[in-house]
Amino acid sequence: MNLRIYLTAHWQDAASPCAWALLDDDGGLRESGTGNLAAMPQSDDATVIVSAERVLATTAVLPKIKRSKLETALPFALEDALIDDVSEAHVTTGAKLPDGRTALYTLNKNWLSRFLDASTAAKVRVRRIVPEFCLLPTRASEWSVAWDGTEGFLATAHSLGGALDSGDDARAPVGLQLRLQTDAPAALRLFALGSEVQAPTWGIKVPVIFEKQSFDWRRADIPADAPNLLWGKFAPPPRISEYLPWLRPALMAALLLFGVEVAITNLEWALLANEKRQLSNGMTETFRETFGADATIVDAPLQMRRNVARLRHAAGVSDDADFSPLLEKFSGASAGVPGSTLRTLRYDDGKLDIEMTLASADALGTLQQRIAETGLSAQVVDQHEAGSGMNIQLRVAAGGVK
Repeated sequence: MNLRIYLTAHWQDAASPCAWALLDDDGGLRESGTGNLAAMPQSDDATVIVSAERVLATTAVLPKIKRSKLETALPFALEDALIDDVSEAHVTTGAKLPDGRTALYTLNKNWLSRFLDASTAAKVRVRRIVPEFCLLPTRASEWSVAWDGTEGFLATAHSLGGALDSGDDARAPVGLQLRLQTDAPAALRLFALGSEVQAPTWGIKVPVIFEKQSFDWRRADIPADAPNLLWGKFAPPPRISEYLPWLRPALMAALLLFGVEVAITNLEWALLANEKRQLSNGMTETFRETFGADATIVDAPLQMRRNVARLRHAAGVSDDADFSPLLEKFSGASAGVPGSTLRTLRYDDGKLDIEMTLASADALGTLQQRIAETGLSAQVVDQHEAGSGMNIQLRVAAGGVK
């Protein structure tokens, strides 16, 4: 559901009534009414149609200037055309014309700020403010006029237009006559503001085409290129949905890369798992060939190492996991490590459990590197600071720690 609010030039504060219309997602009118902002349906996506009397639309050649400074500089480009003080003007840029000029739209800054504050207090979130004349359909080389019999507004090319002064069925508004003297279109297309409006006989120099359909801001389409007067300091906070057209290609690319990465990772894991299974099967077969096909196998590498150790012992040969070889290699690795002091030493099942003091964490790194160079493995079971040094507990074994 989309809420449209018609904001007239007479709006003053939150108590001022406004016409409103609630449209469905297809643009169909669901309900409408008139009331202050607090009495309207609450909405997070409201569009305000501001009357032509409130908007000054003109063109100017803009100097090249950074966008960060544009909002401050724009009012000075219209200083000669403004009635209010420059500091009171909120100016929005529109389309750039073929001759290098840029369409500009001006609202009173304080009036706009009061309306937005009142809307926020009423829980009506305004996302867009569009000049009324931008809703009038126009054709190439033609102007369009919305007319209620005494007054109305004009739409020209490039979403420009403005309010018209009073007139009647026989006399065209003076402002329209002056415009026609300087820049006459091929035809003037007139839309009635109400069902009782008749085709005027203005007697102007361009043909007037009276449209059968009347103009209604509630149902009129808002062109995609219509200016949004909310920008700069008045711009509404961005929503994620507004960035989706730009983010979608990047998200799709990221999703594709993620899918490829997952596929490659799974393939690598599958290959590694298959290699591990082949190695495990190979070690199992080797164990059975060596120690008999009826042997119960739980961990082939560990059982192989233990059986080899028993065979070496039975032959009177020491094994790498025996106490003496382990202690000899560890002593050679720990020699010269700064501040190393052995405190306790325990041997069990091919492993040395060692408690010792080192000078620093750097000394522990040095010790681990030297142990690895001897072909042993060392697991740090515990470590904590002790005065100026540190106490550590190591588990040293031949090969992997089990």
